[in-house]
Amino acid sequence: MSWLRRSEPEHPGALPLEGHAGLTDDYFELARFWVSAEQGRSFSIVGTMTHWPPELLGSLLVECVQTAAAGYSAHTGLPEAEVLQGIWRGFDEERARLVADGAEEN
Repeated sequence: MSWLRRSEPEHPGALPLEGHAGLTDDYFELARFWVSAEQGRSFSIVGTMTHWPPELLGSLLVECVQTAAAGYSAHTGLPEAEVLQGIWRGFDEERARLVADGAEEN
């Protein structure tokens, strides 16, 4: 697992991988999310590997929401349910904006 022991991150804003013993070689990176506080924009990279179905990304996003809410709650002291509600509100607002801008939704 030498890739877990990089001394310098690939990008100055990258999250460190050190200290995550459960992240073994059988995992692969599916997505990265970046946000610019100055520009108010995001940048996402999603892998195009052929061995995962699109539903996997949806499932992982939901798991990510739960993990983010727990971490944010622990860091800020806000109730986890309140944080989770705010994250879902962000999803709902962005989805509504995309539909209003002409994105198709099934």
